[in-house]
Order: sequence, then structure tokens, then C-alpha cells
Amino acid sequence: MIRGQVEIEIEAKPEIVFDLLSDFTKYPTWNPKVTEVSLIPEEPIKKGSNGKITFKAGRRIMEYEFICHECDRPKAFSVEVTRSDEISKMSYEFVPTEKGTIINFRFEYQPKGFVRFLEPFFKLFKWLIIKQERKEFETLRDYISKS
Repeated sequence: MIRGQVEIEIEAKPEIVFDLLSDFTKYPTWNPKVTEVSLIPEEPIKKGSNGKITFKAGRRIMEYEFICHECDRPKAFSVEVTRSDEISKMSYEFVPTEKGTIINFRFEYQPKGFVRFLEPFFKLFKWLIIKQERKEFETLRDYISKS
């Protein structure tokens, strides 16, 4: 299992940041890697909401299913994202500041099936996962600042 955390401050109210991050159907507007999202029941997200998200990872197209386990607007939400070879648990906490909001993002990655035998190698790439997540939050921050 790989665990990590990313913190970033965004100059926007927690409600704005929460709404953009918790509305998966809006991801393609600010995250160029996300190509398609479906949400059941449709927005706004709530505990038990589920759906599918498709994104590009290099040349690969990857499809995941997700379910929302916690939703407390504008303070926090958490989701579990799965596909055949992995389970990822992600939680987002939104802390108001004088400038806007600190996003405290935590993730837990658990490989499944054959991929779990490669887990020792994945731990070497924890810093890459953190770097990728930070870059996505920076993309969100840029999107908000231009809106």
C-alpha cells in the first residue's frame, strides 16, 4: 500500500474549490487528462454517489469506477476509485485561510491481482504520484484564477 499527502493553497473560497473538485462532471473543463465522466445520481455529489471517470495517462486511456463515501460541503469529501488492478482511496479537506483555501489531499493506493506483486516498485514512485497530484491541483488553481 502506498500512502501520501499533498497540500496546496488556492485563492478562492472553500465553497468554490469544494464545488469544482467534488463535481466530477466538470473535471474535463479544468483537467485536460480527464476525457469523460458519468455520475449517478447526477450532481451534486453526495454520500453514495457513484460513476465512472475516464482519463489519459500518456497514450493509455484508463477507466475507473468511483463511489463517494463522505460529503460535507464545503469542509470535506472522500471517494474510492477502482479498476481491475487497483483501489485508490482519496480524501479532500478544505481549510479556509485569509487568502482562500488550503486543500489537504490524502491518498491511499492499493494494487490488486497480479499488479500487487509489483507493489515494492510502486513505492519507489510515490514521489511521482505526489508530483502528479500537485500538478493537477496547480491546474485547478490556474483555472480558478482565470475564471
